[in-house]
Amino acid sequence: MFYKIRSFAVASLVMVMLTACNLQPVAPAPPAPANERRPGFPDFGHMPDPITYHKLYGDKPVFKLSQNYPQTKPAANSKASVFNIAFDGDKWLDYAVAVRDYCFAGNIEHDWRPELNTVRKWYHIPWLHWGPGGTEGFHGLIREASVGPNQLSAGQTGTFQIYAVTVINDFGGYAMGQLWKDPSYPNRQGMQAPNGGFPPGTIICKLLFTTATPDQVDYLVNPIEWDAFITPTFTDTRRIISKVRLIQMDWMVRDERSKETGWVFGTFAYNGALKNANPWYNLVPVGLMWGNDPQNTTNLVTLYPATKTFINPELKQTRINPSPDLPPQHLGWNGRLNGPADLNTSSCMSCHSVAEYPQLTNLVLFPGMVPPPTTTTPALGGTKEWMIWFQNIRAATPIDKEATSTDYSLQVQMSIANFWDWKDGSKGGCWDEEFGGAKAFRVQRGGFTAANATPNPNATLPTCVSIQQ
Repeated sequence: MFYKIRSFAVASLVMVMLTACNLQPVAPAPPAPANERRPGFPDFGHMPDPITYHKLYGDKPVFKLSQNYPQTKPAANSKASVFNIAFDGDKWLDYAVAVRDYCFAGNIEHDWRPELNTVRKWYHIPWLHWGPGGTEGFHGLIREASVGPNQLSAGQTGTFQIYAVTVINDFGGYAMGQLWKDPSYPNRQGMQAPNGGFPPGTIICKLLFTTATPDQVDYLVNPIEWDAFITPTFTDTRRIISKVRLIQMDWMVRDERSKETGWVFGTFAYNGALKNANPWYNLVPVGLMWGNDPQNTTNLVTLYPATKTFINPELKQTRINPSPDLPPQHLGWNGRLNGPADLNTSSCMSCHSVAEYPQLTNLVLFPGMVPPPTTTTPALGGTKEWMIWFQNIRAATPIDKEATSTDYSLQVQMSIANFWDWKDGSKGGCWDEEFGGAKAFRVQRGGFTAANATPNPNATLPTCVSIQQ
């Protein structure tokens, strides 16, 4: 009798929830084309409960992870027209604009929802949903960074957050399909040379949004705003629904004409003061780079806040836009390319060159190497230790021989780390895949120090690892 009452109550509760949510029957998704496969990864990690969502935001679509990854590599003759433009001469700006237009087509009309794009296929990176900073359910934004006073603008007094979403084209989607061919065991060799990595023709586009407001950052006027389910502060774990504003668009192109690295990187900065009819065209090219100029060791940074953009004519592998349409940029170390949300002691390629799993080299220089960048130039800038981060590393090659490359993609690195973190917790043990043959974690953030490879008592380690003190 009790069982019948409980069953009736459960059934009634389900009916009430369905009514309250105003849910409609959903037709099954059509089967993926023969050349595509949908592995079934979660779409996102954080969202208000369904009843709250439907009551307050039911008119807004929910983020869908684009994961019907191609199972065969796209034909070489289907590459974007940008590969007909030289990036290293006086046509570099044409190259950057061509990448922008390629990323925009079919995306800006549909709020960057690949499932609605009828121009070309775009895909997402799976396993970014996991953990407290994982993707939210309105647009698939992942928590990226915190930006302190004056980093974005001279009028900035507060500390704000950066959230981002990345899309990759069909060439890159093929690489994702190879990496995650078995959803229960990522094939790390699928991202490493000689046979793996992102194939030439890959284009990756990342949108960066900030919680900063136009009264704090003047070039965010006339903003592109999205609703997002985010943390109130960067260190918080609870979530709220809040507005975020477009500040930057980064891109990566796997271009074999870039002989030393195999990649071309670029970034755009938002300038709402331009008042273009379509606000997406308020994104102004900052520049592009195809190498880290490893021979240039001059120790110079633009201190926060930037009042003008310093263009360093000595750099041979970076191009910076001189246009007055570009808000003042602090750029990276000694004028290397970086966006407004990035650090002035690094560069686009410097950060991404350490993309590997397990991550043995720290993301941004040695812990403790860099003093507060708003007050002084780094004491060790230009030294042999410093220049580790300014090598020209070939595509699909790890910076550490004990690790496996994730081919300049920090989000792919993060996705693999998230997967093993989840598997550790669900199975209660370690896996050899996580260690990758490494005998010591040379410079792992929060793990071991470079000086003596001794444990850091404040480390945040995988759930399977314990350290004896």
